[in-house]
Amino acid sequence: MGKVKQKNRIRRNLILRALLDHGTLSFSDLKNITGISLPVVISLVQSLKEEGMLLDVEQEYHSQVGRPPSQVRLKGEAGYILGIDIGRVNTNFVLLDLAQNIVADERRKSVKLSNDPAIVNTLHQEIQDILGGAGVDWDRVLGLGVSLPGIVQGVRGMSHSYFNFEEGPLRQVLTERFGKPVHIEHDVKAMALGELWFGGAKGRRNVLCVNVGWGLGMGIISNGRVYYGNDGYAGEFGHLQVEPNGNPCYCGNQGCLETYASGQSIAAAAAAAMMAGESTALHEVCRNRPEGPDAKMIVEAAAGGDELCKTIIVNAAQKLGYGLGQVINLFNPELIILGGRISRAEFFFNTAVEAARRYSMDHVNDNVAFALSRLGHRSGALGVGVLAARDLFEVEHLNPKAFV
Repeated sequence: MGKVKQKNRIRRNLILRALLDHGTLSFSDLKNITGISLPVVISLVQSLKEEGMLLDVEQEYHSQVGRPPSQVRLKGEAGYILGIDIGRVNTNFVLLDLAQNIVADERRKSVKLSNDPAIVNTLHQEIQDILGGAGVDWDRVLGLGVSLPGIVQGVRGMSHSYFNFEEGPLRQVLTERFGKPVHIEHDVKAMALGELWFGGAKGRRNVLCVNVGWGLGMGIISNGRVYYGNDGYAGEFGHLQVEPNGNPCYCGNQGCLETYASGQSIAAAAAAAMMAGESTALHEVCRNRPEGPDAKMIVEAAAGGDELCKTIIVNAAQKLGYGLGQVINLFNPELIILGGRISRAEFFFNTAVEAARRYSMDHVNDNVAFALSRLGHRSGALGVGVLAARDLFEVEHLNPKAFV
C-alpha cells in the first residue's frame, strides 16, 4: 500500500472508529478525537457520506444561540456485524447494524463442543438461518465475532480447547471459511466487553464480571479496559483453589472453585445426593431423565422449597462468595457484576454477596457494589460483536500519529 493510500485509510478509520465509540459527533469533536485537521475532517466526512457510511444528524435550531454545529453519525444500514457467543449449553447470536442497534437476537442449543471441523459447517448454517430470519443478505455482513469457553487467546485468534483445528488458528480458519473478518474472544472477556459498552459497567473504571454458568469465569475491567494479562489468559477465576485437598478438577488440580460453585458442580452434587437416596423433588422431576438434573432444575426446586436443593445452592453461593472475597482484596473493584441463570436466584445472589463481604477486608470492600447483569445471556454476543466492529476500523498497528 502506497503512503498516500495508507494515510487515507488511517484517517478514514480514525473517523469511523471515533463515531463507533462515541456515537454522534460534530466536525470539531472529530478533529479533537482523531487529531486530524478540520479541513481534512470535513473532506473525509463528505466522502464517507457519499459512500453511504455516514448520516447528518438533524438538530433543533434556536436563532438566539446561533446555528448548532453540524453533526454526523454512522449509518446503521451501511453494514452489519454478527456476534456469536458459543457456550457449552446454548449459543447466543446478536446481529448489530453499524450504529450498534440490535437487529436480531436469538438463542439456540449449542452443538457439542469439539475439535471436529464439521462443526464449522453447522455454525455456518445457523448463521445463514439467523440472517435469513432478519432479512439481511450475507454480502451486507462486514464481520463476525465469535466467543468460546475454555482456553482462548483472543489477541492471537486461537482457541486451544474447542474449535482447535490442525490447519491453523481459529480466526484464520473461520475468516477463510466465511470470507469475512472474524474476531475470536474468550467468553467471559466478551461478557465484560458487553457490560462495558452496553451494561452495568458502562462509564465505570474497575469492574469484575463473573459468569456463573456451566463453568465459572471472570472478566476483569481495569481502568476502563478489559485486562488480558501477559498471554491473554487473565481471569481464570474458576481455578482459584478454595480447598487444597478438595474435588479433582479437569485442569489437573484439586479444590478449584469451579468444582464447588458452577452449574456443573451444582448438578453433580444433586446427582450424588439422589444416588445416596436423599429426599428431594428431583427424583420425580428426573423420572424420565437418565442424565440427571441440570442446574436450572435445581434452582427451580430450591425456589419451590426443596430443602436439599436449597442447601446445595447455598453451599455453592458461599464458596463463590469466598472466592469473590479474595479477588476483592486483590483488585479493590467498584462493582462486581454477576451473570448466568444461577446467579439470578435471589437466595444465591444474596448469600454470595454476604460471603464476599465477610471474606474480604474492611475498608477494601467499603465501596464495592454488587449487581446482576442487565444484559443477561446477550452480554457475550454483544461484547464480541462490538469488538469485531472495532476491528474493522483498527488503526493502532499502523501508527496513526505519523499520518494524521
